[in-house]
Amino acid sequence: MTILYKVESKEFSKDSVYPHKVVLCSVSPRNIVAFSVLQSVGVANTDAALGDSEDSTTGTSTGNSHVYVCDIVTPWEHFKVCSSRSLISVLEWSPNGEQLLLGFMGGRLEIWQPRNQNINLWQLQFYAILPSEDIIAAKFFHNAKEFLFNPQKKDHTYYTDKFERLEQRPTLCGFGGVAGEGGIMLTSSGLLAAFTLPIVQAGNDSSFGITPAEKLPLITHSLGISRSYIEHCTMQHRLAGGLHVAFTCGWQQQLVQCYHILLSLDGDLGLEQHLALKSESQACIFLNPLEGKQIRSLKRARIAQEEIIFIVYDCPDGGGLIEQWSLTHRQHTVHALLQQGGGPGKPNDFVHTESWEQKAKIHLNARVADLCVSRLITNSLECSQVYAILQDSTVHILEANTLKQLSLTQFDRPVESSSEVKFTSGDLTPTSQMLLIFDSHAQLHAMQTPLLKQGGAGFLLLLLEYCIISGLDASDVLLLNHSAGVNLLDSLVEKLTDNFTRQPSYVRHFYYANFLALKSHLCRVQQQQQQQQQTQQPGQEQEFNNLIILHAISTTFKSLLRPSDLGCQDKGPADNLAMKLAESIPDVDTVMLNLDAKDFTVEPMMLQSLQQLIQWVTDLALNMLHRLPEEVMKCKLSGKRPSYDISRDIVAIGSLRELLVMIRIWGLLKTECLPIYTKTMDNIDVLAVLFRLLTRLAQNTAEPDDMLLDECSLLSKQLLIPQNIKFTPTTLLSAQGLAALRASSHPLMFSSLVEPASLQDIEMEEVVFARSIKDGVSNLQLGSHPNTIRRCARCGFVFVNSASKVAKTSALKAWFNKWLHCHCGGFWKQIN
Repeated sequence: MTILYKVESKEFSKDSVYPHKVVLCSVSPRNIVAFSVLQSVGVANTDAALGDSEDSTTGTSTGNSHVYVCDIVTPWEHFKVCSSRSLISVLEWSPNGEQLLLGFMGGRLEIWQPRNQNINLWQLQFYAILPSEDIIAAKFFHNAKEFLFNPQKKDHTYYTDKFERLEQRPTLCGFGGVAGEGGIMLTSSGLLAAFTLPIVQAGNDSSFGITPAEKLPLITHSLGISRSYIEHCTMQHRLAGGLHVAFTCGWQQQLVQCYHILLSLDGDLGLEQHLALKSESQACIFLNPLEGKQIRSLKRARIAQEEIIFIVYDCPDGGGLIEQWSLTHRQHTVHALLQQGGGPGKPNDFVHTESWEQKAKIHLNARVADLCVSRLITNSLECSQVYAILQDSTVHILEANTLKQLSLTQFDRPVESSSEVKFTSGDLTPTSQMLLIFDSHAQLHAMQTPLLKQGGAGFLLLLLEYCIISGLDASDVLLLNHSAGVNLLDSLVEKLTDNFTRQPSYVRHFYYANFLALKSHLCRVQQQQQQQQQTQQPGQEQEFNNLIILHAISTTFKSLLRPSDLGCQDKGPADNLAMKLAESIPDVDTVMLNLDAKDFTVEPMMLQSLQQLIQWVTDLALNMLHRLPEEVMKCKLSGKRPSYDISRDIVAIGSLRELLVMIRIWGLLKTECLPIYTKTMDNIDVLAVLFRLLTRLAQNTAEPDDMLLDECSLLSKQLLIPQNIKFTPTTLLSAQGLAALRASSHPLMFSSLVEPASLQDIEMEEVVFARSIKDGVSNLQLGSHPNTIRRCARCGFVFVNSASKVAKTSALKAWFNKWLHCHCGGFWKQIN
């Protein structure tokens, strides 16, 4: 396996009071890493510049337990979530990666979320208290939205055949089977406590500022008949709903007790319903005599649709032991005298039993710090592996069914440290392509898992399509694609696009935004590799960004259309408009006359609020047509076409034509909403010219005729062409940096809070207003030194922080709600 990088944390390692820290970590579905660090009070004061929040227990700003987050593509940049004087024992992300659950020793539970989706600003959203209890495990409710990853179906065409919906029920079912939101936690005394989260409407005014935390009411229930001290436990969601819990007690070292936790809502429909808890005892695991061994941890997992429990021991000789226990189901025939309803020709009665059987075990030379199991939901044993993280800075990759060692990775041991640094915890990315490990000095180590190398190009394509369907972040997959050449990437993008276009129309429409975001990310990887080979085609990433914004504007504008007579029309206004444009009529006024203007009527105040978006649409069309002759000439001279050009995309051209017709109609209702241009000829109708040229381009996007190119060349003499301002580049770990890793065969070394100069992006070409910052969401020029902006932590896209507060119309509020996250999937970062 390849060791990717290491992030040295000098501000943590200099702590002499706690040289060996309790470090926990958890990776979200958005590839955001949360980790907790135990520090002394003196060191905590030095971190005040990172934004200490109010102490979760005492109300003071200093403490000795801190929680940080970082992105896997910018691992050197971490942000503080909170501080507390209580020891943090649980870190858990919500299924969508939006909320972070913290469990403390002392019985306090907190749920944090990014304030206004800024990764560097966090706020406490909910909290709950169990006095005199120690939380040792917690889980969010599962929403039952998971797909099965099957590499054997990579040759299938349709997504519905490739990815099957997992037959799983939500942890808590509401009315109509809707998944309930909430969580459950277990304390060291065997007390279960569950809660439900109140529904928070997205886009309300309170969600854009600091709101006071809300205390959650808890429903408690004893896990067993009697409560006792729990030393180790593991929790997992059940396919049939509820959770599995396995634990060991201090007075029963050789017994692993298993329970099913069932959650339901009691109460009449329409009235207030209350959460109810119920626990059922299941088959237990009876261990062999320990003989000096001590149980270190339990890990329950579902591998190839089989229930597995891994038991990790600390051996007296300083080594480790891992046992794998599998749940088996048997049926026993009932004696004929006890059968009910038996007779000739009728089947016999059976009794179904469950029992745990030890299937495999492995001895290791060092103690196990943590155990990670592949997070991909799959029925293939090839994609299911176990990663044993040992305290001697080694990682053993084991087979999931036999615990046979597949490979071993040795990390470098520091020799300059006065105390030995040990691995403490680790976690896998959502697609199980990277393993992130923290040591006792809170230093981050990243390594690549062998799944991607073993699968090949077909496995990579299937994995990217799985990210499109499931909504998981694909940064770890694309980050590890540094071994693929430019030609392989071109064929991968072509195959990905070809497979997507073969899907049914409703599938393409539903996953179109995820598909565009993934292609934009792939284009960034291509551009970085072309920079290394000096074959760069500038503007490729910007083209996809424009396409994503165009798609968002198109869906927003079409959502404003309402048919004038619901009973007389089989299709909506947008469908009728698409049918008229299919006739390739070059005159926009002729198309407008063939439509019912009442279907496109929108309130004038709402149209005025959308003027900046209307301006963006016409600016894009104007820039695209203005650059068309130059792009055609470049293709003829070089003999190569760019991997993507928005002027050759028939879908983008069709969306622009539809939007121009809608803008033309809306201009009759509200003249102030029309775009503004500086013209050299007073008699030129910009909208009519753009529509006519786009209609001719749509007839032959592969090779535009010479007359069309001549008319496009004249646009710069008829009016001032607005410059297309590009996004500010950001420094992040990319294929360019990992290519250097491949050449040097040494892991990359980073220092926390120090931006690596070797990964900084190349400066873009000089344009008009190059130093001006533009809000990509509102299409506003902010000047060179705006007060407060929000910039995407990955792609540099800019969104004004206060834009959502000035949204006076419902249309503009709906537009801003589309940008809770950046179009690339990254979080915002507030910059003052």
